[in-house]
Amino acid sequence: MIAENYIVTGKVVYIFKNYPLPFHEQSIPAAEAAECAALQGHFWPMHDMIFEKQAEWSGNARALDIFAGYAEEMGLDMDAFLACMGEHQRAEFIQNDIAYSEGIGVSATPSFIVYQWGLRGAQPFEVFEQAIEQALTELGEQ
Repeated sequence: MIAENYIVTGKVVYIFKNYPLPFHEQSIPAAEAAECAALQGHFWPMHDMIFEKQAEWSGNARALDIFAGYAEEMGLDMDAFLACMGEHQRAEFIQNDIAYSEGIGVSATPSFIVYQWGLRGAQPFEVFEQAIEQALTELGEQ
C-alpha cells in the first residue's frame, strides 16, 4: 500500500540502503548478490528472492552457490555475475551504505527514515501512513 499510495504517485521517493547485519555470516554476500544482480537490472528480483528464501541460505556454507543459482534462475549473465561476486565489485558500495546508515543512526534492520523520523523494525502500514502524512503536511506537499 505504501508503494501504491505514495511512491507510484510521486509523493514519496523510496531509497534503499544496504545494511547487512555483521552477526549474520552470509549477510554481506547476500547484499553483494543483490548488488551484482543490480548491475544487470535485477536488484529487486534478487533482493526479494534472497529475503523469501532466507531459510535456504542463512547459515549455509554453500550460500554463494545458492545465490548463483538464483542468478541463473533469473537468466543473468553468469560470467558477469560470478566475476562481480568473486571480485567483490560491490563491496565498497555496500560499505558506503553501511557507513551512511550508521551515520544517521541506523543500528538494525529493517529501519526506515521518513523525513526526519526513524522507524525501526517491521511496522504496520498505519504507522508509515501517519509518518508520511505528517511529513507531507510539514513540507507543505499535501
